[in-house]
Amino acid sequence: MKRSLRIILPIVVLVAAVIGTRIIKANKPQPFSRPSPPVMATVEATRLTAGQYPVAIRSQGTVQPTTTNALVPEVAGTIVALSNNFVLGGRITAGEVLIEIDRRDYDIALTQAQANLAQSDAQLQEQIALAQRAQAEWTSMGRRGTPSALTLREPQLAAANANKDAAQAQVEKAQLDLERTRISAPYDGIVSERAVDIGEFVNRGAPVGRIHAIDSVDVRLPLSSRQLSYLDTDGGANVEFSAAIGNRTQLWTGTLVRSEGLDATTQQLNIIARVAEPYAANSTPLRVGQFVQALIAGQVLEDVFVIPRSALREEREVLLINAQQQIERRQVTVAWSDEQLAAISEGLAQDDLLITTPLSTVADGTPVRAIIDGVAPAPLEGDGETRPAGDGKRKSSLN
Repeated sequence: MKRSLRIILPIVVLVAAVIGTRIIKANKPQPFSRPSPPVMATVEATRLTAGQYPVAIRSQGTVQPTTTNALVPEVAGTIVALSNNFVLGGRITAGEVLIEIDRRDYDIALTQAQANLAQSDAQLQEQIALAQRAQAEWTSMGRRGTPSALTLREPQLAAANANKDAAQAQVEKAQLDLERTRISAPYDGIVSERAVDIGEFVNRGAPVGRIHAIDSVDVRLPLSSRQLSYLDTDGGANVEFSAAIGNRTQLWTGTLVRSEGLDATTQQLNIIARVAEPYAANSTPLRVGQFVQALIAGQVLEDVFVIPRSALREEREVLLINAQQQIERRQVTVAWSDEQLAAISEGLAQDDLLITTPLSTVADGTPVRAIIDGVAPAPLEGDGETRPAGDGKRKSSLN
């Protein structure tokens, strides 16, 4: 009996344990399930409004003189004096004598010409007196008719007059040559080149220097055909020039004055903008040879939507937020764009919500939470967290 009990009892305990385990598993408590709120990307957006957009066309160029002249002597001789301002970069004034050529030979030539003139005048007076005497003799002798030209010494008188005119011309030429020994500045300007020094002999027509005026300077600006379509090339458009000088950016204002021919190589049209008084005392000089950036006032676009250039995808698409707070991709027509902004003429409507947060890959219908013009959205019920667009980490909402 005892032996049977020892065999049966472990079997009963084992069976009871198995049954109890099954009962416990069948009646285990169910954990409380709480639905997790949807995780939506947070993006920044702006509400669009149609308006005007003044096109600003960018270009660049080098400052050139409006008026420039080569200094060329009209007489030969040795240079005996130079102006202290006749140096590279020197400021000169209108009428200032820059170069003086030895005038002694020309003084002698003038004296000789004046002597020849006096002698010719004396010969003319003599012929006039002889002609008057011939006329008087003809009359006193009671001759009838008209005396011949030879009798009245008209050929001799004409020759004497011609000799005097020639002598007068020689005097004027000698005076002009004497004046030309002094080369003066025709306007206020700057010396851009000097090729001679005191003691050098110069020939007539040989360049000795170059100057340019300072009343205005020109800048040649190349434009593409697309830029030209938004610009009135007849002149008058305002142009703002800028250049970095030291650690500051200097600005100057100019005006579009004309356009040049089309460059056959680049297929670009060069326009000329002019800056008046570039060396004004109250401003930083705009110097010849300086490289400048230009911003040209173009046409004013009407009823366009101006958006950040970064919000434009592939130059033809933008991302919007629809009424269901979902992303909507839309094709647009770009009327104008530059490095910062784009003007959209078709594809957008008043009060559309434009996403300004850069997104790499998106699909239509993706739900988002938008911060519109800096105003954060209200938190979703039961949602204590949001996920910014483009960031896989979760963070506490500020709402």
